[in-house]
Amino acid sequence: MSSVRLFVDPSAISRNASRTVELARRAGCTVAAVTKGVAGHPEVARALLAGGVETLADSRLEHLERLRASGIRAPLLLIRSSAPADAAPTVELADASLQTVVEVVEALAIEARMRGRTHGVILMVDLHTGREGLPPERVPAAARRIASLSGIRFLGLGAYFPMTSSPELRREGLETLCGLARRVAAESDEPLAVVSGGASNVFQLLAVDGHPNPGVNHLRIGTAILLGFSSSLEPVTLPGYERDTFRLEAEVIEVKSGSPPEAILALGTIEVEPRFLFPLQNGVAVREASSDHLLVRLPGPARPGDRLSFRLGYPALSRLASSSYVRWEFLRPV
Repeated sequence: MSSVRLFVDPSAISRNASRTVELARRAGCTVAAVTKGVAGHPEVARALLAGGVETLADSRLEHLERLRASGIRAPLLLIRSSAPADAAPTVELADASLQTVVEVVEALAIEARMRGRTHGVILMVDLHTGREGLPPERVPAAARRIASLSGIRFLGLGAYFPMTSSPELRREGLETLCGLARRVAAESDEPLAVVSGGASNVFQLLAVDGHPNPGVNHLRIGTAILLGFSSSLEPVTLPGYERDTFRLEAEVIEVKSGSPPEAILALGTIEVEPRFLFPLQNGVAVREASSDHLLVRLPGPARPGDRLSFRLGYPALSRLASSSYVRWEFLRPV
């Protein structure tokens, strides 16, 4: 039995989802709530849907399969480009996907026609962020080819900005993305259904900070809804958001005497990313971690069996959610 417990408040997640949907709507955007941070956990997904989210998004086909197996019938968006071998499960599990490689989209088209389906595709643009996407100059030709494929509905363009990117880079990138979307739409003489601007950091830029929206109408949001902030590097709670959506609790298994004293917890890098653990008890500080142990500095005496609690950054939550050594406990129903 695991001594590491992850406490979840689905009602708080639902309230964050509701606020996100409303703020995004005011900024001219719809929201796809990202479930990869919770490994596609069905109870969290239901909390997101209860908050008014209509589409769920994930980067792992295994997580989409988990959602479908639990009975969730909401539209699902795959947010990592498919490998060629994954064309069949992509079409089977996802209503739409983010893609970069035209040849992969052609394989998706074949699978969609075989199943009598239409699969939506958002073509990703590389805005010099080091992530997936085509260079802007190659996008118009790729968009024309994708739009011509039977079995595929070309939805539009998308981009991603890392959490380390600056607001200036995001603003410039969004202008480039939206200008490119207008060019592609003009060539096809049909407006694009989707211009997907990115994640929680872009949500803060447009919907919280109020920067003028150059034409984005879709956002893929995980961190803001699940944890109440826009970036784990600077975990400042967004106005009106709830931060106590998830709480990690781990047990002290050894105390080191000294001034100040230190403790070893039954928690390691196998389960969690220690840089993104934020102690709830005053004076506790994370020192270092091995695969099996977490060393923390304490403000005072402790003994084996004591439990320490932590808020989480997104990388920590994602690793915990994927670990079989963590016990989930849901606090209150939605």
